[in-house]
Amino acid sequence: MHHDWPCSLHSLMSPHWRPEDVVAEMWASDSEFFSVQREGDLVFSDFFHLSMQLAEHLRPLAPTLVGILWSPSVYTVVAVHGVLLSSSAFMPLSDLNCLSQMLELFGAVICLSTESDISDENFKCIQTSPFKIFTRSGEIFRLPLIDLAYCITTSGSTGSPKLVLISHSCASANVVDLCTHLPPTVDTSGVFVTAPLTFDACIIQLYLGLATRRRVVLISTSLTFNMEGKFLAQVISSANVDTWQCTPSIFSRVPSSPARLKDMWIFLGGEPCSPARLPKWTNNWKFFFLYGLTEVSAWSSIVEANALLSEEPPRAGATPLGVAMAHSQIVLKDVDKKTGVGQVYTARTRGGYASVEEPFTTVRLFEALQRMPDAGFVATGDFAIVSPTSHSPLWFLGRKDRVVKVHGRKCHLESLETEILELLANRVSRSHHVINCRCDVHPLRAYVQLDEPLSPQETNDIKEWLLQRIAFPIPSCNLILSNSLLTLNANGKVVDKSVRLTCLSSIGPVDESKLHHHQTFQQLGGSSLRAMHLIESLISDWPSLKDKRALLLSTLFSRPFTKFIQLAQESALPEIEGGEETLVFNTDMRKKARSGCKAELMWSAELGKCVDASPVVDAAMESIFVGSHAGIFRKLCLRTGKVVWSHAIESRIEATACLIDDLVVFGTLDGHLYALRVADGVLVWTLETGGAVKSAPTRVPNSSLLLVGSHGQHVLAVEGRGHRVWATNLDRSPIVAPVIVDEKSEFAFVGTLGGCLHRINVELGDIDWSVNELGPIFGAPTLLSCLGRVVVTTADGGIYCMSESRGERLWMATVTPQGGFFSPPVPLPHCPPLLLLANQSGHLHALASTDSCLMWSADCGTVEQADGARTAFLTTPSIILQEQQQRPPLVFFARTDGCLFVCVGHTRTPPIPHVIYRLPSETFSVPLLLRLEPNTISILIGCRDDTVKRLDINLDEIFEVIH
Repeated sequence: MHHDWPCSLHSLMSPHWRPEDVVAEMWASDSEFFSVQREGDLVFSDFFHLSMQLAEHLRPLAPTLVGILWSPSVYTVVAVHGVLLSSSAFMPLSDLNCLSQMLELFGAVICLSTESDISDENFKCIQTSPFKIFTRSGEIFRLPLIDLAYCITTSGSTGSPKLVLISHSCASANVVDLCTHLPPTVDTSGVFVTAPLTFDACIIQLYLGLATRRRVVLISTSLTFNMEGKFLAQVISSANVDTWQCTPSIFSRVPSSPARLKDMWIFLGGEPCSPARLPKWTNNWKFFFLYGLTEVSAWSSIVEANALLSEEPPRAGATPLGVAMAHSQIVLKDVDKKTGVGQVYTARTRGGYASVEEPFTTVRLFEALQRMPDAGFVATGDFAIVSPTSHSPLWFLGRKDRVVKVHGRKCHLESLETEILELLANRVSRSHHVINCRCDVHPLRAYVQLDEPLSPQETNDIKEWLLQRIAFPIPSCNLILSNSLLTLNANGKVVDKSVRLTCLSSIGPVDESKLHHHQTFQQLGGSSLRAMHLIESLISDWPSLKDKRALLLSTLFSRPFTKFIQLAQESALPEIEGGEETLVFNTDMRKKARSGCKAELMWSAELGKCVDASPVVDAAMESIFVGSHAGIFRKLCLRTGKVVWSHAIESRIEATACLIDDLVVFGTLDGHLYALRVADGVLVWTLETGGAVKSAPTRVPNSSLLLVGSHGQHVLAVEGRGHRVWATNLDRSPIVAPVIVDEKSEFAFVGTLGGCLHRINVELGDIDWSVNELGPIFGAPTLLSCLGRVVVTTADGGIYCMSESRGERLWMATVTPQGGFFSPPVPLPHCPPLLLLANQSGHLHALASTDSCLMWSADCGTVEQADGARTAFLTTPSIILQEQQQRPPLVFFARTDGCLFVCVGHTRTPPIPHVIYRLPSETFSVPLLLRLEPNTISILIGCRDDTVKRLDINLDEIFEVIH
């Protein structure tokens, strides 16, 4: 189809659309069946109606800048098209905090997630479904009458972070050019969009679909999170897409032998890519390499990959840039006469490009808009070399910020990565697929990602072969061949590996210049889960940190984050240790999990966002109480799951609640305790604790006193009506573990993230004894009153037993394989009791409480991890005794990826865990067990699909499978 240029983006609409045609559809992964499924779609008639309706809402404000708070949605295409139809421009953002900082720029805001809100008195919500629209009620910043289509924020890889302004003529020229490379559309054609709206490739692909009558195939958060190749291939096959623009890093994750994939037109951009890197199984696919400005692909070049297969690059590791796309100009300037290397400059007829440096204000934006029509050549910060006889006149060498000197010679890291990939593609056996490579400096190091691990002999042979051929010397210990995934950013590009970047990425986007030296990991948005990810990522990439796990954990939770980064940097050696520790197990001591009996879902109740808290039950009222990350706390009917009452607060709830008299009390991340009336949910009192509350308050038996710890580094004693009795700072570190009280209500036991266990007087809060240097304590201490002992576990894998009365250390143990403990030891009824320990490695262990002897271990990591789950470790076990005394107790527990298990609590025989249910998302909630019906166990558990659920399982079915 022919399109005249110059033109606006929203004019690029095929006239052949029919009302019943699907314009956009959303695909998601199914964690239970490890497959993909279509989640929803949008037909053209609805797209047209909603776009026109949005334009009508916005026209009174036009021309203005409209913020789009993006999350995966079929209405993405409506939001973009409707804004442009209204003669306004848009800026996509994916972070609510970033949006809040830029509100002064916007005349309106569109929230694609109906859960998001704009808490600004100047904005009024005028539409709530199918997406939210907020319009400014005060003075509006009006855009000058120019060609602006959209603005995009960039990371600033060629300088400081920028706001890039793109005109209609700039972006539409790319769409028009791409249309000429595609075949005529058929009814089943689709464009696969894997980039977020905050990456300009997504915008181009949306209009490529609209211009050629191709469905836009979008992916949900579950697929966006990990970009797993097998699921991407399933979407391509199931959704019948024929066009895909993505980065080489994402494309390389597609399996080497995908099933039923038809002919495709693939546009690879955002990263350098060599023709030799293309897989052999794609003979019938057409590949194109795209290149554009580092910040945005407004002015671009293109080349068909097949035309280059017989060509040799002008320099080892160089990759083709191609020829200028429609109305673009690409030249080489600042050329070194000796090497022929110069910097790439780009421009486009009619200009249409400008950028704004921080801070992003209306004044700076207006000034940049005046410069857009006259924009000349722009330096890209990319180095290239000329090859006049090639199908690609210019070949890319590397970015300005990734040039290093090795023994006095300039090394372009991108070229070295390409050289390694090209060599390995021909050397590695067919049974292995080379996925990616990333080089770092200080010292020079290369990470190579394979789809399968190599044997030690294969690894050594390939290293020796490769090091003899690459242009720059890399120490053998710094060439890492692994099947561990390289990290991709939101735009699908590989990011650098460094201690500082790894640490900063654990708390999301952060401006280092605004990172206060006194702020802790938690104050910067970190959580226990993120802490585990960070420590394991650091140890994985820098094995020398393995012996410093305990020190890193305690520093992370008790010191400012900048001090933690400094410690991690100083502790990481400048080279990678070779080899991995091999663990040999006694096979008689270990059992693996099996799939067996199934629990039945009785009901599922929505709570707005993730439910990490465990439910609390009032059996007499047949009610449960639970809160969520949305700040919603509800009382539900135990039998049906129906809402009895609901109370909303303005902070996230992660902690389990506590029932005391006629009140239910819970803590929140804003550092408050809230007490609601059990009968009707009316707020009775609140109390400030000084820091985030991550655990349930503990009721002192036979009193109206509550004890609770917080990130405010104090233990508080609170009277049942909300009056503070005392507050004690134990060791100046946060407290996330529940407080435990002895049988006489005389002493309480408190573990801290600073690695200390304290016994304090309940009446006054005075410290009776303390034990230090244990490691961060996340789980409650376990009292064994029959033995006069107290046991704690730590996040660095330690198990400690102390005398209850004096705090003397009686024994210390670790288990193999080693993993952190984030839940308490659970006594298994026996004399003396056994201790059940669930750890981060995915194993359930049973230890003798008298001498720490390991009785058995059960491996629950062999069951395949659910799609999209970031972890798969075990939560606190729950034990239920059986009515027939001769039968051993049953142990129920969850794995954080959503698997629920049951096993028999034998004393000496290793049990076989059985999977009884797979939740649709991750869970960090401890299963609560009840007997509501004869011969039936009811399980209450929260889930990160924003629900709490009740599951029932028949005891006879359990024993039929187990025995």
